[in-house]
Amino acid sequence: MRHTTRRLLVGLTAAVLLAGPVSAASAYDGWGGGSYSSSDGKASSYINPDTGAATANNDVDPNSSCFRADRYDMQMFSPAGTATKNVHNDACFLDRNGKKLDGPASFESRGVGVISACPDPDNAGPKTASLRDKNGDGRADLCFQSGYQTKGTAGDFEFHARLNNTGMVGTQYVTWCSDKDADGCSDEWNKSSIRIDWSADGKGSFSGGGYDGRW
Repeated sequence: MRHTTRRLLVGLTAAVLLAGPVSAASAYDGWGGGSYSSSDGKASSYINPDTGAATANNDVDPNSSCFRADRYDMQMFSPAGTATKNVHNDACFLDRNGKKLDGPASFESRGVGVISACPDPDNAGPKTASLRDKNGDGRADLCFQSGYQTKGTAGDFEFHARLNNTGMVGTQYVTWCSDKDADGCSDEWNKSSIRIDWSADGKGSFSGGGYDGRW
């Protein structure tokens, strides 16, 4: 038994040494649960770089998507009364073949900043969206959408929200989740999170990694 235990310890030590230190970036994976085989698929939330748009975000991977998610950003404040530096948060439910699935979902924000836009998924169609202040602090923090976008335009089959901050230094954590009861993500297991460090110059880092979206 002692020999077996020693071999296990040696093996574990070697594995740790080979793996090396865990960086803040790799520690922050944003996953809170979900499965490709579940009925609503696996949640994947990401920051959209908005390439070519007025809100283009050069800090974000230009290939960021549901399949290659960049979930961290350092962003400067928008000028007071504007949303010119807002961050575009998109998300998908994916099955094991990469197909995007539909279903009710919510973006929920904690920390600094606000959810500044929660677009209706299909304009005048049957789908709905609502934006509210869940915790009563005067800032919109919960965006519920009854399904993914189906407008016949770019961004269809994904969920969308906009995040903004005009002067609160610190970190904004935004979790996106399957949300059939439309009450936020704290009671959900199929979720995925992003984080944004906001500052005047967009160069401040406050959160240090390791946030995995589990509330």
